[in-house]
Amino acid sequence: MISRKFVQRANFLVLVFFSLIGITLWRLVSVQVVAAPLYRDFVLSRLSLNEIPAPRGQILDRNGEVLAKDVEVLSVFACPVLIDDPQKVAQKLAQTLSLDEQDLSEKLSQGTTWLVIKKRVPLHLEEQLLRERLPGIYWVREQMRFYPKAPLLSNLLGFVGDEHQGLEGLEFVFDRYLQGEKGYASFEKDALGEEIPLSTQYFPPREGCTLILTLDVNIQFFVEKALDGVMERTQAKRGVIIVNNPQTGDILAMASRPSFDNRYFSTYDPSSWRNLALEMVFEPGSTVKPLVMAGALQEKVVRLDDQFFCSGGIVVHKHRVRDIKAHGQERLEDLIINSCNVGMIEVAQKLGVDRLYRYLRDFGLAEESGWGFPGEEIGLLRKPKDWSLLSLGAIPIGQEMMVTPLQVLRSLSALANKGRVMQPRLVQAIVGSNGKVVEEFPVTPLKQVVSEKVAALVLEMMEKVVSKGTGKRAGISGYRIAGKTGTGQKVDESGRYALGKFYSSFVGFFPLPEPLFGIFIMLDEPQGEYYGGDIAAPVFREIAMNIVRYAGIISGDAEVKVF
Repeated sequence: MISRKFVQRANFLVLVFFSLIGITLWRLVSVQVVAAPLYRDFVLSRLSLNEIPAPRGQILDRNGEVLAKDVEVLSVFACPVLIDDPQKVAQKLAQTLSLDEQDLSEKLSQGTTWLVIKKRVPLHLEEQLLRERLPGIYWVREQMRFYPKAPLLSNLLGFVGDEHQGLEGLEFVFDRYLQGEKGYASFEKDALGEEIPLSTQYFPPREGCTLILTLDVNIQFFVEKALDGVMERTQAKRGVIIVNNPQTGDILAMASRPSFDNRYFSTYDPSSWRNLALEMVFEPGSTVKPLVMAGALQEKVVRLDDQFFCSGGIVVHKHRVRDIKAHGQERLEDLIINSCNVGMIEVAQKLGVDRLYRYLRDFGLAEESGWGFPGEEIGLLRKPKDWSLLSLGAIPIGQEMMVTPLQVLRSLSALANKGRVMQPRLVQAIVGSNGKVVEEFPVTPLKQVVSEKVAALVLEMMEKVVSKGTGKRAGISGYRIAGKTGTGQKVDESGRYALGKFYSSFVGFFPLPEPLFGIFIMLDEPQGEYYGGDIAAPVFREIAMNIVRYAGIISGDAEVKVF
């Protein structure tokens, strides 16, 4: 039999055992749960973690020329309350940073705790700041976006914000590739706040990807110089010039006005940031006539020996459509050479509403580029069911539709590329910081709209536009050039065509028979002369002559720099 004394001792031991377990559990909860924030803060206070920003990726042209890159700069600050002699500090600092001494002295005398002196200070001045060791003056290294060719290409490249994120243009569209990955540096501190040796850990930042464009910065220079010149001569409201390779769809240059300098974007009106090659629409006028002609030849509703008579106007559903003049008796090719409205409407009537619409869409009018620019306009080409009885007298001559400058060049480039429409290409590849290709954008044919034979026939008509038609001022002696003029009326707020307001344009391709360059020029509301053949065609000639010299195009010779 178990004694009473044994039971009492056993109960006491059990009580002690469970008390110890309870105390242990309470202590664990106290440390792990109740006091966890306190201990976490204590541990973190011994760790120092510094973020290292990643350099943004470069943007290069097709030849490796740098168009955008990051450079290290300084931001200089002051703690005025720590400065005993503001005038003396201001005197030395003003000389170093090229600031007004009196103004700086007044700011340093205000006794504030923190003051931004100057941002984006060249890195080489850090050595001088170190030598002077001015009291209360501090600085940090930062990354700044640098555009070596600015203001060239500002509307296309765009710019970045204070947080180094893309805000406009290519900087915005490809921001996730260009940003890179931040790095970190950490070390542990002892009780006195000093760094513990060998405790440092460094995780280097990873530079963003490099964007390789199809652009050629030299051709871009020719384009922007020519655009500035014609804008000054004509006092046009807006202007756009695009250069491409019609065989590949590569964009070689793209400029629009009004423009800005992306180094100082905040000082400009935001409306000047727009890339009008994508972000404006207009009625293209006669530049669409070769597309209508190609569709009619492809469908065999017209023949080369067909005859037409232009009396200076044509009646479409009781409405008279006027021509620039009475052209009289004409052959089929004369409709393009003379840009005859009457003859082209008759051709469109033979083609019919449905086929006319289909060919214009197949050539790429009113379709996006596929580049992903958020401000890009799609344009407007209504379906036949929405056409009026007058539409067949307007659409064949480039009215009752709205298109972008890029769409016009892409569509007509198909005629210079044996009838094939190409995907416009602005970026060739995205390359990682390790040199490996992250993404590639190949040359992409979209559709064979008309046969090679038909395309060649229409291109030959366009060649005669330059040699003896409305585009003679685009010609260069010894070189075969195809082109088409366009003069479109502007619609006012009431929906009617405004008096004296026009879109003047010209599109041309060279050297024939297999053009490597296409150039489109559009001027909005030029003052004085307004016919595309008078003011836009000479701009084509200026740019083409520069490209001829740059690319080494010898008259009648195929030895051309590859683009």
